[in-house]
Amino acid sequence: MTNPSPTPTDEQALQAMQACLDASTDIYVQLNSLRDWVNAHYPDFDLYLEDVWNEKVPGQTHIEYILRSRKTLNETDVLGYDIYLNHQDAKGVWHLDDYVSSVRLLDNPAGLLNFMHQNKG
Repeated sequence: MTNPSPTPTDEQALQAMQACLDASTDIYVQLNSLRDWVNAHYPDFDLYLEDVWNEKVPGQTHIEYILRSRKTLNETDVLGYDIYLNHQDAKGVWHLDDYVSSVRLLDNPAGLLNFMHQNKG
């Protein structure tokens, strides 16, 4: 079992999270890089994916990125989402189809740090 990385200072965290968001022009890559980094450095938090079928747009599944405190169970608003097409088969079962695009709603990672400070538990 490996020891978790030491928790970075706020300045280190802001720089690293911003680097995740700036590292690619591809929003899907940005969001997943941020998710991987946060989950590797903050064991009391989980930047997780929530699939939302047909709620926002019929025929689409949105895979939402949300930060949750493992201690308080509070969550942020949606930070971004991936859009996939979906379809329903003859038996009424929904199936995920092709990836379409990603949308980033997070402009500044400072909001994530503020959330973490407020939800340490």
